[in-house]
Amino acid sequence: MTLGRGQTVVVPPGACYLVDEGIKLEDPQGLTIYGGTFRNESVTAGSGVRSKGKPVFTVLGGSGVTFEAMDISGANSGGYHARLAFAGGIELEGTADATIHGVTITDTFGDGITLAPLRGGANHNSGKIIAPASAITIRDVTVNGVGRQGITFASVSGAQLSDVVVTNPGLDTFDVEADQANEGASDVTIDGCSASGGTLFFANGGAGDGRDTKDITVENCTMAKPEGGSAVLVERAGHGKTPRGPFSFVSDDLWCGASDYVACVQLSGADVTLSRDTLRFPAGTTHEAVYHLASGSQVTFEDDVAHGYGRTGKAVAGSSVHVSGGRWTHS
Repeated sequence: MTLGRGQTVVVPPGACYLVDEGIKLEDPQGLTIYGGTFRNESVTAGSGVRSKGKPVFTVLGGSGVTFEAMDISGANSGGYHARLAFAGGIELEGTADATIHGVTITDTFGDGITLAPLRGGANHNSGKIIAPASAITIRDVTVNGVGRQGITFASVSGAQLSDVVVTNPGLDTFDVEADQANEGASDVTIDGCSASGGTLFFANGGAGDGRDTKDITVENCTMAKPEGGSAVLVERAGHGKTPRGPFSFVSDDLWCGASDYVACVQLSGADVTLSRDTLRFPAGTTHEAVYHLASGSQVTFEDDVAHGYGRTGKAVAGSSVHVSGGRWTHS
């Protein structure tokens, strides 16, 4: 779809659109879409380049794009389905200065929102990266029952998120996962969020170089209950020797203890600080460790509360743990 520069599209009240093949916006400039319900009812991938489905909205490049006061939904009855992993809600590919405000995304098979690079191939799904998504604002957004991540930060430089609610994702609430060596996320702040029902609250991994994933802050966020793994997982970069980070978790309420095979904070090749956070371990379980560090990781705990944990944790040679203030209470 090609629209004029500076155009505002106000969807009529009560209007609902079936978009099984998705809507692709190519290089939009100053475009605002306000209102409406957009639904993808497809439960098969179909044909074409994206063999795993298509997002309801895909934005290729462009700048000054706003999605506001709309509902986006899919036909996913629950869980992760690999065959439709790309059938998400909104995907911004190298878009600059974009805003997603007052949007509800429900039951898509893929991510709720994906911040991805614009690539130089003819189909924009391959080739050299031209630009990451940049200067992104996401606020007052609800993502429920999606099949993959609530929000994925694959390739983004500068993003501000606030008042975000993610419930029952098939995989993770937030995922910073680079697909190739020159991708990553930097200058990302999530300030104010709630999460429940996923596998992890926050995850980082993929093939990117550690230098490309840094300066990420998660603050004033609350988990409703323990998820199916670590509350925080940062994995060693697929390329290079530089640790990923720094990551900062500030004034968050984290639930731990869903599994005794992992730690609440699980790091490999990462630099992470937790400040004024609360780490809760539920009663009546085999309590996992507070932390586990590998591959030259560093974690700093500053004025945190850890309540009901089983073990403090383990840091392998070359990794380090620093604890300053706070209150740690063993189970």
